[in-house]
Formats: sequence, structure tokens, C-alpha cells
Amino acid sequence: MALGTTGVDDRVWTTLLGGAPGTATPATDGVLRLRFQAQLEPHTADPVLEVLLRDDKPNGRGRLVSGLVIDLEHRGRVKIAGRMLDGIVAEKSTKTTTSETNGPIDVLANIVVDETLGNCPKYLNKRAITPYEMSPQLIGDSLPLPAEALTIIEKSDTFLISSRHGTDSMDTNIRGGAPGFVQVFSNSEAEGVTLVYPEYSGNRLYQTLGNITSDRAVGVTFPDFDTGDLLYLSGSAEVLIGDAAESVLPHSKMAVRIEIEAVRLVRNGLAFRGALLEPSPYNPPVRRLAREVGVSGRQPRPAERTLASLIHKLPITPTISRYTFRLTQGESSTPVQWRAGQHVTLDFSAQLDRGWSHMRDHDPSSLNDDFIRTFTVSSEPHALGNNEFEITVREHGPVTGLLSRWTPESELTVTVLGFGGEDDTRYADTKYADTKPTTDDVVVVASGVGITPFMAQAHAAHESGLALTLLWSVRAEDLALAVDVVERVSQLGVAITVFLTGQMDSDKLAQRRTLEQLGARIRTRRMTEADVEAVGRVGRRQFYVCAARPLHEAVLEWVAGEDVRFEAFDY
Repeated sequence: MALGTTGVDDRVWTTLLGGAPGTATPATDGVLRLRFQAQLEPHTADPVLEVLLRDDKPNGRGRLVSGLVIDLEHRGRVKIAGRMLDGIVAEKSTKTTTSETNGPIDVLANIVVDETLGNCPKYLNKRAITPYEMSPQLIGDSLPLPAEALTIIEKSDTFLISSRHGTDSMDTNIRGGAPGFVQVFSNSEAEGVTLVYPEYSGNRLYQTLGNITSDRAVGVTFPDFDTGDLLYLSGSAEVLIGDAAESVLPHSKMAVRIEIEAVRLVRNGLAFRGALLEPSPYNPPVRRLAREVGVSGRQPRPAERTLASLIHKLPITPTISRYTFRLTQGESSTPVQWRAGQHVTLDFSAQLDRGWSHMRDHDPSSLNDDFIRTFTVSSEPHALGNNEFEITVREHGPVTGLLSRWTPESELTVTVLGFGGEDDTRYADTKYADTKPTTDDVVVVASGVGITPFMAQAHAAHESGLALTLLWSVRAEDLALAVDVVERVSQLGVAITVFLTGQMDSDKLAQRRTLEQLGARIRTRRMTEADVEAVGRVGRRQFYVCAARPLHEAVLEWVAGEDVRFEAFDY
């Protein structure tokens, strides 16, 4: 059970109790009984128990509290709010194995419940809960946050948050997502400590967010279910909506920014452990900070919009196709330009967004999908004219599914949010004066459709006189794509090695022979460290990687210490 209250410092705090059946049970009508293990001395390890175990009674009444009873094994939760009754009982725990006089205690407390509300299972990550003997130790209470605290936030898929509505009521709830969904916006003496997290589609009751708009005080607690460590935070929150949210967390319609004012990092403060059973199917991908991925969140106004209309589709393999788009400028939009190897961001929400609904079990990921997608432009700039470009993509998900269903008789026009990409991840573009070709050997490592940056830059690299080598991992079912690409660059003198995996029928064997006739070397195995080490001049080579995560991480390990460049696709 998560329990929130206002501490002796007038800050809002949240704690996490229990871990065994019977933690919260009905005592009588309108009264909830809590039984849990705690640490008697010092109370400072837990800012909520510190105040609840005091003798004072605010205004002669029970202390205002709120709670969330949680069953993570079955994704159940019930919110309660009320006041703590007098007569909290604290006795030496009968379950402890320690003989210390200040060891764990059993606490019995009662809450008069004024409000209660059952909540949906969305964003609750299933965990198997097992009791564990706690021995809390306060290891830090100063800002900025230490490395141990940052690690807890970075790995966390769950946190608890309490808020208040003046002196009338409080609210405690849970926020869940994929590990790392909470971002550390700043953590320094100069900038202060600020966290940002996205508010996903919910039940539209806005109890937490409503409280924050009237009283910004919040208490946030991150549990580490593996180690039992607890990170207690208290601070001031602000709700960000629309452009304000997008400018901080791209692809977020709403976000919350929390300025941290107090912290307590407690080792082994949980009386239980929680082994992950199953992530919530509603969890969206982690959204990185705008300043990390270098994108702007502001949506263009109608007169500023550039539109892209799909005009041609070329199927290459059963799952990979090339799509040609034609650009139409808005009345006041600036002319669109892009460089070889850059990406385009397109907004498909007008075609795919079905609006709000509370639950959508048949398609849970769509609830928080903004249907904004980023694709590498696989055509060279101006190769198709100034207002056309191509993308080469594999069908995977609702947007590429929509593209695959397109026919010339139908119309598909989407908003262009921009072209972009990091300058140091492109290896050749002589059309721009500020781009100087390298004199090092350029080694491109790609897998599957990660070949698209190479497709856009190969001719420019040739014109620049670069020594270009391509190591490309391809599945047998994608051989037609390999033939398509190698045919395009066969006259450029690129040293190409294709690593083939998978079963090959007669058609695939014919495609393999075509690749060999075009000058590509074929290896029917996975790429190895020796393959990568063998190309280019050691100390005079640059690696450009666009590959699936396993190969990407392997290359980083194989050529550690050398010049390896890649673009993160976390946006």
C-alpha cells in the first residue's frame, strides 16, 4: 500500500508499505485497518511514518492521509482518502530474526475513509510480491541526486505520487510505464533537480492533475523492487499541456514537470521484493527529452504546414516497399531542404487517431500512439526533383500498415513536421559548402532496412572520392532489397560484403548469383568481429552504424576506442 501525507516540514511525501496479504483490511464500516512492518528508530528513514508515529494531532483531528491499495500480481488498485485515527499501535515484530532493540516493529493503524475509488489496470506492470525483512538505512538526503538515486529512476517502471487539495483532501496514485519513462531534466546545483514524465491516456478524472493545478506540492517515491531501496522525493509539480509538453517531451500531449526540493534515499527500506512477471501492454515506448534528441515539439500552424502526398508505391519484398511522396508548401512555410542521410518526420494522426477511450484491450498500444513517425529519406536530395522524396520501409505497425494498403486511386496526404538528423552521422554531401569530406576510410555497417542512409549518400560519397566499404547483414527473405540497392551503386566502386542468413530457395539462389555478378562478396553467415576488424586502415577509419540493437552493440564492443558514429532512434 502506498500512503501519502503532509510531513513535519509541510511537504507532501509518499511511502510504500506492506508486501504480505492482510496489509490493508476493513476494520468496520468506513474504516480501513493497516498492518505492516516498520523501523522504530530512527523514523527519519521514512518521512511518512516519521509524522504518523508522532503524538500531535493537527487541529485536534486525525492527520489527513491518502492511500493506494495495490495488487501488482493481478493489476488491481483501489484509492482511498481520509484521516488517520488515534491509537496507532507499534510493537516489537514477532517475525524478525534480529535482537536489536531498535529493530523492526509491527504497526497497527486505522484510517477513516472519506473517499474511495477503484482504478483500471492500465500501466501496472505485473510483479510477484514476496515479503522481505527490511533494515532501512538512510544513505543520502541532499541535492543534487547521487548516482544511486539516478540509477533507481533510470531503471524504474513504477513510481507513487501523492498530492493534496489544500487542507481538505489528498490523493495517492501510481504511475507506470516502460523502464526509464521518467526523465531527469536537470540535476545540478546550478539548475536544480527536475524530473519530467509523460501523462498517458487515463480515466479523465484528473484527481492528481487537478490537485497539482491548485496546489503544486507533491510527494513522489521510486521503489527498487530488486534491491528494496527507496527514493523518497518531495517537490513542486507543474502540468504541461500541448506545445509546452511537446517542447520538453516530444510526442507527449501532456507531461508533468517536478522540481525536487527534498530527498531521502533509503537502502533496504522495502518490506518486500517484486519480481517482474509481465509489462503492461499499454506501456508506450520511452520518450526522450527534446534536448537529447534535438527536435522541436511545436506543431506547425496551418499556414506554416508543408504537406506530403503519397504518389507511388514500389513493393520490393513481401514486407519492404519504397514510397514516393510529393511536397506541397504552406502559404508561409519556408522552402523545405534536406541533406543526404537525413530523416523526415511525418504526422499520420489525421488518418489513424481514433480519439480517446478509457480502455482498448484489442489494441492497447494505440491509446498513447500519436502516430508521428520518423523515416530515413532513402533518395538523394533533388534526385526526384525539388519537391519529391522516397522512404524505404518495412511493414511493422499501424503507420506502415496504412502505407502498404495505399492504392493509386486513394489519396493519402500527411503533415511534414520536419527534416533532421545529426551532422556527424552523415559521411558525404558535397552539395553543401559546410560539409567537408573525410580523408579517413568510411566503413558502413548496416542490417536490413538500416541500409537507407547508405542509399541516400552513396553517390555523394563517390563524388567526394571517399574510400567506402559496406558490411551489410541481410536475411534471405530480403534478398530482393539487396539486389535493388547493389544495382544502384554497382558502378561506384564500393567494396560490398553481404552477410546472408536464413533458408534460400531457387529464387533466392538466383538473387544471390545476381549480387555476385554485380560485384558483391557473399558470406552465408553472421557478421563477426574479424569481418569488421579486417576493413579499412586502423586508426584512419570511421564507422557508421545503422543496425538492429544486437549488431549495433556488438560493433561498439568490437571497435571500442575508434571513431564510431550512429544516430539514436529513441524519438
